[in-house]
Amino acid sequence: MLQLLQSPPINLNRNLRFFFRNESSFVPKKILIVAKLSRYHFEKLMEPELDEAQLKLKLLERGSDYDAMLASHLTTKAVENQVTQILQKMNVEYRIIDRTSLDQSYFTWADLVLPIGGDGTFLLASNLIFDNKKPIIGINSNPEKSEGYLLLSAKYTKAIPEIFEMLKAGHYSILMRRRIRITLKGDEIWQEPFHMHEKGRVVGDRFYTKKQFNKHKELPKERRLPWLALNEVFMGETLSARTSSLLIKMDEKQKYQKVKGSGLCVSTGTGSTSWYKSIHSVNYQTVQEILNLVDTKREFTNDEIEMICSMFNGSLRFDAEDSKLCYSIRDLIMTNAMPVPKGISTRGFCEKMIVKSQCFDASLVLDGGIAVPFNFGTIAKIETFSEDSLRTITLPD
Repeated sequence: MLQLLQSPPINLNRNLRFFFRNESSFVPKKILIVAKLSRYHFEKLMEPELDEAQLKLKLLERGSDYDAMLASHLTTKAVENQVTQILQKMNVEYRIIDRTSLDQSYFTWADLVLPIGGDGTFLLASNLIFDNKKPIIGINSNPEKSEGYLLLSAKYTKAIPEIFEMLKAGHYSILMRRRIRITLKGDEIWQEPFHMHEKGRVVGDRFYTKKQFNKHKELPKERRLPWLALNEVFMGETLSARTSSLLIKMDEKQKYQKVKGSGLCVSTGTGSTSWYKSIHSVNYQTVQEILNLVDTKREFTNDEIEMICSMFNGSLRFDAEDSKLCYSIRDLIMTNAMPVPKGISTRGFCEKMIVKSQCFDASLVLDGGIAVPFNFGTIAKIETFSEDSLRTITLPD
């Protein structure tokens, strides 16, 4: 049995005031380090019988860059080791886990959760924080290879002692990132969850539910999922080539509207810089072709086209603390026989969404990781609450 699973532009003046504010001194006594499971470590787990030379040969034959993989692993480990050395000097108790050794009791034990890696590691850690009280702060272990939007800026990777000095001095701020709460209704809503990485055979990758369920006992027809999505929730057929059919209604609307496409993605303000942005961002070629259709006589400069791309793509982002949600219907099918439902856009904002599955082998996936079956007739209510926010510690850049 699986266990432990778990746009308006941003106001710059608000952010400036945000960082000039001092919080009370914070000296954590128990820190849980959530370490990145590097690709190199993953490959070693997959091939335990191979020595280093054999592993290198196999990876090279497959077309992988062994040297880059090893270098990235060593870089991440160096940052992790530096953090533990500093904590030892500070006499701070700590524990280290990664994707293969998750234990919910460690999250309960800690007074600070410290993911070290990239955004994926931060998301993994956030999925196992179930309230808005537990603080989290992330260190980017390899800024040259990872943007690390959810993590501290790259300068802190080379100035780790400064992180704890600023916490002690109260020179930090709290960003309460909104998260998505899911409530399921239906007959088959108590099936075991799984993690998407299990499809890729990640060894030991288990998320633990808080209790076991008696399959022979009649269970409630409504279930609030314990896991909260920081970036987005996706609903659609598990096989991506299959059309996803969904009934949706937003806010206080009473009537469902049917949409068909490649699935539905519902994002938070935090997620507006992630998959949501990838879905809707425009590129140079698209903008250039549209402009050529609008004005066939004018030749737009590269700078003008790049500026339009940058302005539009930047406008997709909205505040991480905003209560609203943004939905994206991927590859919405539009034909004469099936026009776009009135009031439905390929993307838009809402405060709450209710989705009824018309799919046959579908999943509801939180942050690209935790997944639960979402098949015909199952209903998902998607909303945000302040008490579900993620207490993120931020430091000035």
